[in-house]
Amino acid sequence: MSDIKLSYFKNEQEPSDTRFISFKGASERFDLAIITSNSLGKDYIILDMNSNKYSRLNLDTIDQPNYVEHAFQYNEMEAEDFRAYLKPLLNEN
Repeated sequence: MSDIKLSYFKNEQEPSDTRFISFKGASERFDLAIITSNSLGKDYIILDMNSNKYSRLNLDTIDQPNYVEHAFQYNEMEAEDFRAYLKPLLNEN
């Protein structure tokens, strides 16, 4: 195994900020990590720590039909709660 030469396309480090937020929606508790960095621009990496699903979102993509439902495998009610709580936080930046 030590004879294998590893090759990376990219291997960089960059400072980032992570915000942890928890809330109870109409039917489910959400525990999210919101990650920002300069290389993401206006995008955020949102990690649902309960399901281990994540997606790269911004204020435009969060409102695209079925985007949140597909990315996080939420039903319609869960996706509405997710948007309702998350959009104000994304508007802060």
